[in-house]
Amino acid sequence: MTTDPDTVRSYDRTAAEYAAKAAAMPEWVATEIDAFVTALSGSGRVLEIGSGGGRDAAALEKRRISVRCTDVAKGFVDLLRDSGFDADLLDPLTDDLADPRRPGVPYDGVWACACLIHVARGDLGTVLRRLAEATRTGGPLHVSVREGDGEEVSTSGGAAAARRYVETYWREAALRSELTGAGWIVSEVRRCMGMPDDWWLSVRARRE
Repeated sequence: MTTDPDTVRSYDRTAAEYAAKAAAMPEWVATEIDAFVTALSGSGRVLEIGSGGGRDAAALEKRRISVRCTDVAKGFVDLLRDSGFDADLLDPLTDDLADPRRPGVPYDGVWACACLIHVARGDLGTVLRRLAEATRTGGPLHVSVREGDGEEVSTSGGAAAARRYVETYWREAALRSELTGAGWIVSEVRRCMGMPDDWWLSVRARRE
């Protein structure tokens, strides 16, 4: 299974609008970037899953971290390239994760902020395992998903421009189990608030 095609099409239609709305860096994400850069010892080449409009990549690159930007939505990839990022269309469940800049060399870390919510529950373990296999031993991982139970399908827009997004929610115990089973050592799961009553589970982990 790949990412829900309606979700991808919806992001394709709204890439610029979404990027503008998400341009401001939430305090909790800035805190996670600080921790991630510290875990990298201030340098390295990382794979970013779900780069969106490039907000987090820009912050990481300002800290002298080399970022391979990727997204499953072509609308975001086009936007990233127009903004000067080196970006690739990539589905972390099915596509080759190897770094085209460094063939045969694993990434120093993986950044996946607020994007794996669109991975189906049964596929998350596979995605996390594939990310681990592409990362050097001890390399840090940031993953954040919405806290909750089950799945949600949200819709917006009129008939001519309908948008449909599918999200999977997680509880800490189940999320930790998926990470551990995929080859990650979890050091901390922080509970962070986005908008009011919008809670995220923010993971700090490292490759076994």
